[in-house]
Amino acid sequence: MKKLLIMTAIALVALFVVAPRFVRWTSNRPNVAVGTAALRLAVLQRTFADSNTVADSNDVTAIVMDWNMGGKTTATLVAYSDGKTSLFVSPGKVLASDKDERVREAAERFRAAVAAHADQFGTTADFDPPASGRVRFYIITRTGTFAVRAEMIDILQNDTQPLHPLLETGQRTAAEIQRSN
Repeated sequence: MKKLLIMTAIALVALFVVAPRFVRWTSNRPNVAVGTAALRLAVLQRTFADSNTVADSNDVTAIVMDWNMGGKTTATLVAYSDGKTSLFVSPGKVLASDKDERVREAAERFRAAVAAHADQFGTTADFDPPASGRVRFYIITRTGTFAVRAEMIDILQNDTQPLHPLLETGQRTAAEIQRSN
């Protein structure tokens, strides 16, 4: 009987003292998978605002290539107009570069390819990741997010497709940023 009373007391102490600390500890630990998805969404919803840009400016702040690599893996390439480049791979990986010259050059070619096709983009509020095997391109300004509809990667790999240069330069930029990290 005494052992049962002691075990009950220990269990109660653990429940009221240790458990709350464990809950706080686990809730304060960053979840990388959620973090990369949140970063992706922040870019697309324009909540990353650059304070150096005029608030009502339509100047491009970033170009995005968002593709579903199969299953639950989404890769989001962001080429900012200031030369920084980031690659978010959900779940759980962030690669960034702003000093590697090869990444900067590849990102510049990607931004130029998107600019050359800007007339094919329309305003969007749909920020869902593309379906498996599909890719979607975005132009981000301070005042809006513009996108093309999601296309099959297999189709865009055909160099006769109008958006093929976007896929090609985006994939080269992603490869350079992976190489630099």
